[in-house]
Amino acid sequence: MKRISYVSLATLLAAMLGSAAALAQTNPPPSAPSPEQRDAATLEVLISEAWTNNPEVRLYEAAVAGARGELVTAKTWNNPEVSFAPGAVRTEESGSPSRTGFHGDFGVSQTFLFPGKRALQKAVAQKAVDSRQLALSAFRTQLAIQVHRAFYNLLAARQVVALQQRHLELAQSFLEAAKKKVEGGFAPDFEQTKAEVDVAAGRKSLREAQAQEAVARTALNSLVGRKLDSPVTIAGEFSESPTVPDEATLLNYAMAQNPSLKIQTAEVERSGLSLALTKKSRLPDFTVGPSVEYREGEQIYGLGISLPLPFWDKKKGAITTATAEQQRALAELDTLRRDIIREVSSAGHLLAAARESLAIYTPEFRGKLKAALDNASQSYAEGRTSLLVYLETERTHYDTEAAYYETLQRLYDAQAALEAALGTPLNELEKNKPSTNK
Repeated sequence: MKRISYVSLATLLAAMLGSAAALAQTNPPPSAPSPEQRDAATLEVLISEAWTNNPEVRLYEAAVAGARGELVTAKTWNNPEVSFAPGAVRTEESGSPSRTGFHGDFGVSQTFLFPGKRALQKAVAQKAVDSRQLALSAFRTQLAIQVHRAFYNLLAARQVVALQQRHLELAQSFLEAAKKKVEGGFAPDFEQTKAEVDVAAGRKSLREAQAQEAVARTALNSLVGRKLDSPVTIAGEFSESPTVPDEATLLNYAMAQNPSLKIQTAEVERSGLSLALTKKSRLPDFTVGPSVEYREGEQIYGLGISLPLPFWDKKKGAITTATAEQQRALAELDTLRRDIIREVSSAGHLLAAARESLAIYTPEFRGKLKAALDNASQSYAEGRTSLLVYLETERTHYDTEAAYYETLQRLYDAQAALEAALGTPLNELEKNKPSTNK
């Protein structure tokens, strides 16, 4: 077998590893943006798109419109009623022929609610409008938080895909180098086998990363109202997580500002008004109207008043139902408060843990691992280290980079969970916190 000289092989490997090292750069030099990059959607654009196209937004808007229609109905008087009963009167007198004359009854009536009922009806309807508007506002806020989370999940997933692609390309380069070393008799067969295993592992990791990227893309498309398989080009960078107040401050804010709590509080108020209206329904409405009776040669005017007598139906069943509805609303409010306390506490702990983990991956730390990888590449090319040592260094570097992006995802997931519990983005919370300056 023809043997390749050590110098020639070292030169060849150095060239191959030089290109591989370029592939392994985590921060490549900036290049001119492509047309796709120029048309990439920012986070703000995607949130606006979600508010416009997400079908659930239209559901909430329809609910608001329906509640406003019920308010119009509650403010509208009942239509008056008109009645007309024509007839004929036949008179017979002894010694005279019978005569037939016109007879008719004409009347107009208007039903009036018992005093206080109309005000309660309008109050119940208005509270329903307020509740539906709060629900719409809360959903828009929660939708923005979900889009924020999905945006950064997709951004991190694509970083991992790019990382795994570079890893695979580098592994393939070293496989070719290992084949040449084995063929030249400069390395045992095991080095080639080990390099092949590393390539297979790289392909597996890349497929898994691509699957996660597809899941993240589908989630974002669903939120913004696009087709699930639509391509998505996004523009953005990982931003520093906003400062988070202590847990007591967060809980106080959540109890005062959480939109779900506001909605449920409005529901409790509405159920109370509905109960009062139901109790007042025991009092009878009354109908008033003038009437005219026409007879031959005369007109008789009258005024009629009618009202039901609540002998049998005293609204006991309706009052029981309305009372139970109010109790249900109060119980749901208490349950919601406990859930929010738990969610704020849990999300706060997860966010703190993610921040502590992320603090490990400083630029200096990641830079050292990158330098170690470059050094191992050069050492392997010059024959000063084994393939096993290089592969271990490579794996440490890429595992660390993958863990870095995974930690970023956990950070943004925890931040989104906390924002959902608070009902507002953390950066808005920071802007609106009260000043301590006097």
